[in-house]
Amino acid sequence: MRCIAFTGFLGSGKTSVILATARALGARGQRVAIIENERGAIGVDGPYLEAQGLGVREISDTCICCDLQSSLGHTVRLIDSLYHPEWLLLEPSGVAHPDELANTIEDDAMPGTEWRLVALLDAIRFGRLWADQAGLGYLLRWQIERAELVLLTKTDAVAAEQQALIEATISGVRPEVKIVPLTRSPEAGELVLAALEEVAAC
Repeated sequence: MRCIAFTGFLGSGKTSVILATARALGARGQRVAIIENERGAIGVDGPYLEAQGLGVREISDTCICCDLQSSLGHTVRLIDSLYHPEWLLLEPSGVAHPDELANTIEDDAMPGTEWRLVALLDAIRFGRLWADQAGLGYLLRWQIERAELVLLTKTDAVAAEQQALIEATISGVRPEVKIVPLTRSPEAGELVLAALEEVAAC
Protein backbone atom coordinates (compact mmCIF):
# COMPACT_ATOMS: atom_id res chain seq x y z
CA MET A 1 0.00 0.00 0.00
CA ARG A 2 1.39 3.37 -1.01
CA CYS A 3 0.89 5.86 1.81
CA ILE A 4 1.24 9.61 1.33
CA ALA A 5 1.35 12.02 4.29
CA PHE A 6 0.56 15.61 3.29
CA THR A 7 2.03 18.19 5.69
CA GLY A 8 1.18 21.88 5.60
CA PHE A 9 -0.41 24.67 7.57
CA LEU A 10 -4.13 25.34 7.69
CA GLY A 11 -5.08 27.01 4.41
CA SER A 12 -2.15 25.62 2.44
CA GLY A 13 -4.48 23.57 0.23
CA LYS A 14 -4.25 20.08 1.76
CA THR A 15 -7.96 19.34 1.38
CA SER A 16 -8.00 20.40 -2.28
CA VAL A 17 -4.84 18.44 -3.10
CA ILE A 18 -6.03 15.31 -1.29
CA LEU A 19 -9.37 15.41 -3.11
CA ALA A 20 -7.70 16.03 -6.48
CA THR A 21 -5.24 13.19 -5.89
CA ALA A 22 -8.00 10.82 -4.77
CA ARG A 23 -10.10 11.66 -7.82
CA ALA A 24 -7.13 11.13 -10.14
CA LEU A 25 -6.46 7.74 -8.56
CA GLY A 26 -10.13 6.83 -8.79
CA ALA A 27 -10.10 7.73 -12.49
CA ARG A 28 -7.29 5.19 -12.87
CA GLY A 29 -9.46 2.56 -11.18
CA GLN A 30 -7.30 2.41 -8.04
CA ARG A 31 -8.71 2.07 -4.53
CA VAL A 32 -8.03 4.99 -2.19
CA ALA A 33 -8.48 5.48 1.56
CA ILE A 34 -8.12 8.74 3.47
CA ILE A 35 -7.15 9.21 7.11
CA GLU A 36 -7.77 12.67 8.44
CA ASN A 37 -6.70 14.06 11.77
CA GLU A 38 -9.42 16.38 13.02
CA ARG A 39 -8.08 18.71 15.68
CA GLY A 40 -10.65 21.37 16.39
CA ALA A 41 -11.14 23.35 13.21
CA ILE A 42 -7.92 22.04 11.70
CA GLY A 43 -8.03 19.16 9.26
CA VAL A 44 -9.90 17.76 6.32
CA ASP A 45 -13.68 18.09 6.52
CA GLY A 46 -14.72 14.45 7.04
CA PRO A 47 -18.41 14.83 6.07
CA TYR A 48 -17.39 16.75 2.95
CA LEU A 49 -14.98 14.00 1.90
CA GLU A 50 -17.64 11.35 2.51
CA ALA A 51 -20.08 13.33 0.37
CA GLN A 52 -17.47 13.12 -2.39
CA GLY A 53 -17.56 9.33 -2.12
CA LEU A 54 -14.26 9.08 -0.23
CA GLY A 55 -14.16 6.99 2.95
CA VAL A 56 -12.71 8.63 6.04
CA ARG A 57 -11.59 7.09 9.32
CA GLU A 58 -11.35 10.04 11.68
CA ILE A 59 -8.74 10.36 14.42
CA SER A 60 -10.08 13.02 16.76
CA ASP A 61 -9.07 15.36 19.56
CA THR A 62 -5.29 15.30 19.27
CA CYS A 63 -2.38 15.02 16.88
CA ILE A 64 -1.50 11.79 15.10
CA CYS A 65 2.19 12.30 15.70
CA CYS A 66 1.89 13.08 19.40
CA ASP A 67 -0.58 11.43 21.77
CA LEU A 68 -2.00 9.06 19.18
CA GLN A 69 1.19 7.53 17.83
CA SER A 70 -0.05 3.98 18.41
CA SER A 71 -3.40 4.79 16.76
CA LEU A 72 -1.83 5.63 13.42
CA GLY A 73 -0.50 2.12 12.92
CA HIS A 74 -3.73 0.61 14.23
CA THR A 75 -5.85 2.74 11.90
CA VAL A 76 -3.67 1.95 8.87
CA ARG A 77 -3.87 -1.78 9.60
CA LEU A 78 -7.64 -1.58 10.14
CA ILE A 79 -8.23 0.26 6.87
CA ASP A 80 -5.99 -2.19 5.04
CA SER A 81 -7.88 -5.18 6.44
CA LEU A 82 -11.33 -3.72 5.74
CA TYR A 83 -10.86 -1.94 2.41
CA HIS A 84 -7.57 -3.21 0.91
CA PRO A 85 -6.73 0.16 -0.67
CA GLU A 86 -3.82 0.53 -3.04
CA TRP A 87 -3.25 4.10 -1.82
CA LEU A 88 -3.70 5.77 1.54
CA LEU A 89 -3.70 9.57 1.88
CA LEU A 90 -2.96 10.93 5.36
CA GLU A 91 -3.81 14.48 6.41
CA PRO A 92 -2.21 15.26 9.78
CA SER A 93 -2.96 18.36 11.79
CA GLY A 94 -1.80 21.64 10.28
CA VAL A 95 0.46 22.10 13.30
CA ALA A 96 1.92 18.59 13.30
CA HIS A 97 5.71 18.59 13.49
CA PRO A 98 6.95 16.81 10.32
CA ASP A 99 9.92 15.29 12.15
CA GLU A 100 7.68 13.72 14.78
CA LEU A 101 5.27 12.52 12.10
CA ALA A 102 8.13 10.91 10.18
CA ASN A 103 9.39 9.26 13.38
CA THR A 104 5.91 7.97 14.14
CA ILE A 105 5.70 6.38 10.69
CA GLU A 106 9.17 4.86 11.09
CA ASP A 107 8.61 3.62 14.65
CA ASP A 108 5.07 2.28 14.22
CA ALA A 109 5.74 -0.90 12.27
CA MET A 110 3.31 -1.10 9.35
CA PRO A 111 4.30 -4.03 7.12
CA GLY A 112 3.44 -3.72 3.45
CA THR A 113 3.37 0.08 3.43
CA GLU A 114 5.53 2.47 1.43
CA TRP A 115 5.47 6.01 2.87
CA ARG A 116 6.16 9.36 1.22
CA LEU A 117 6.05 12.76 2.92
CA VAL A 118 4.74 15.63 0.81
CA ALA A 119 4.91 19.25 2.00
CA LEU A 120 2.35 21.79 0.85
CA LEU A 121 3.64 25.36 0.97
CA ASP A 122 1.36 28.33 0.39
CA ALA A 123 3.08 30.70 -2.07
CA ILE A 124 1.00 33.65 -0.87
CA ARG A 125 2.00 33.31 2.80
CA PHE A 126 5.45 31.78 2.36
CA GLY A 127 7.48 34.97 2.88
CA ARG A 128 5.60 35.98 6.01
CA LEU A 129 5.81 32.50 7.55
CA TRP A 130 9.46 32.02 6.58
CA ALA A 131 10.42 35.26 8.34
CA ASP A 132 9.07 33.88 11.63
CA GLN A 133 12.14 31.70 12.21
CA ALA A 134 11.42 31.19 15.92
CA GLY A 135 7.83 30.08 15.31
CA LEU A 136 5.99 29.00 12.19
CA GLY A 137 9.06 29.52 10.04
CA TYR A 138 10.78 26.84 12.10
CA LEU A 139 7.99 24.37 11.29
CA LEU A 140 8.03 25.44 7.66
CA ARG A 141 11.74 24.64 7.43
CA TRP A 142 11.14 21.20 8.96
CA GLN A 143 8.40 20.53 6.41
CA ILE A 144 10.94 21.16 3.66
CA GLU A 145 13.67 19.18 5.45
CA ARG A 146 11.51 16.07 5.77
CA ALA A 147 9.58 16.19 2.49
CA GLU A 148 10.37 14.01 -0.49
CA LEU A 149 8.19 16.27 -2.63
CA VAL A 150 7.20 19.93 -2.20
CA LEU A 151 3.93 21.20 -3.67
CA LEU A 152 3.97 24.98 -3.97
CA THR A 153 0.29 25.95 -3.96
CA LYS A 154 -1.52 29.11 -5.11
CA THR A 155 1.24 30.02 -7.53
CA ASP A 156 -1.30 31.71 -9.80
CA ALA A 157 -1.74 34.35 -7.08
CA VAL A 158 1.91 35.49 -6.94
CA ALA A 159 4.24 37.12 -9.45
CA ALA A 160 6.69 34.95 -11.36
CA GLU A 161 9.60 36.68 -9.61
CA GLN A 162 8.14 35.89 -6.19
CA GLN A 163 7.60 32.25 -7.13
CA ALA A 164 11.20 32.00 -8.35
CA LEU A 165 12.45 33.45 -5.06
CA ILE A 166 10.39 30.96 -3.05
CA GLU A 167 11.68 28.05 -5.11
CA ALA A 168 15.25 29.29 -4.66
CA THR A 169 14.71 29.47 -0.88
CA ILE A 170 13.36 25.90 -0.82
CA SER A 171 16.26 24.66 -2.95
CA GLY A 172 18.66 26.40 -0.58
CA VAL A 173 17.37 24.17 2.20
CA ARG A 174 17.00 20.99 0.13
CA PRO A 175 18.75 21.22 -3.25
CA GLU A 176 17.60 17.73 -4.25
CA VAL A 177 13.89 18.03 -3.42
CA LYS A 178 11.41 18.16 -6.30
CA ILE A 179 9.20 21.28 -6.34
CA VAL A 180 5.87 21.22 -8.19
CA PRO A 181 3.97 24.52 -8.61
CA LEU A 182 0.22 23.95 -8.30
CA THR A 183 -2.93 25.91 -9.06
CA ARG A 184 -6.57 24.86 -8.75
CA SER A 185 -6.74 23.19 -12.13
CA PRO A 186 -8.44 19.96 -13.25
CA GLU A 187 -4.97 18.51 -13.86
CA ALA A 188 -3.73 19.07 -10.29
CA GLY A 189 -4.32 15.49 -9.17
CA GLU A 190 -2.49 14.01 -12.15
CA LEU A 191 0.40 16.45 -11.63
CA VAL A 192 0.73 15.26 -8.02
CA LEU A 193 0.61 11.59 -9.04
CA ALA A 194 3.19 12.09 -11.79
CA ALA A 195 5.52 13.81 -9.29
CA LEU A 196 5.02 11.04 -6.72
CA GLU A 197 5.82 8.39 -9.32
CA GLU A 198 8.97 10.29 -10.32
CA VAL A 199 10.07 10.56 -6.69
CA ALA A 200 9.38 6.87 -6.08
CA ALA A 201 11.45 5.94 -9.11
CA CYS A 202 14.53 7.78 -7.84
